[in-house]
Amino acid sequence: MVLAGLLLQVHAEQKKKNLLQDVAIISAVICAYVLVLPDTRQRIFREASIAKVWNNFKYPVRSACEGGRIDHNGFWINYVGHPLSFMALGLYLKERGYNNLETLAFTQTVNVLWEYGIEGSMWLPSSKDLFSDLCGSLAAAFILAPLSNRAEVRIAAGDRRWGNYLLYYLNPFKKINRLIFGSRKKSPALHFFPSRGGVIIGMNWLK
Repeated sequence: MVLAGLLLQVHAEQKKKNLLQDVAIISAVICAYVLVLPDTRQRIFREASIAKVWNNFKYPVRSACEGGRIDHNGFWINYVGHPLSFMALGLYLKERGYNNLETLAFTQTVNVLWEYGIEGSMWLPSSKDLFSDLCGSLAAAFILAPLSNRAEVRIAAGDRRWGNYLLYYLNPFKKINRLIFGSRKKSPALHFFPSRGGVIIGMNWLK
């Protein structure tokens, strides 16, 4: 009976990062989001001001604190929508091959540009949103992506329990990215399974 599984890759799977492509994709998504929301679309053309953006970056802490005090968006927007959106961004980047530091740098650059630049051209940045977005990014990089990767390894090694599939789909971009960018090359992996009689050793190819 197999009690546990541990998979060690012989050659690490190489995911090709393309920073310019990812910047273009995320920029397009942000532009679409701004244009789809009627209130934001109307206000950004009517109220946007470079002077407001400059003032936000000139006094970043004061602007964020004051913006947080006057941010009266509800629980579902500030503490569900915001972290989930940046969680999705973080998971997308992790599946594209960015490490934790690169993922955090990318997501927090988007976070700052959104709060201080895009929304900041109309109103003050919100400390609540900045914090929620950071939490979503951290959760993606340090919790959800590792759990999903571990489940993918177990499934590839033959462990087909439903719990592994549940953990695997914590990062839906494993499937979404492959549909958009195509499948990655397979890489060989060596796996060790402790058993009652000793250790089961085998090799398989990860997709």
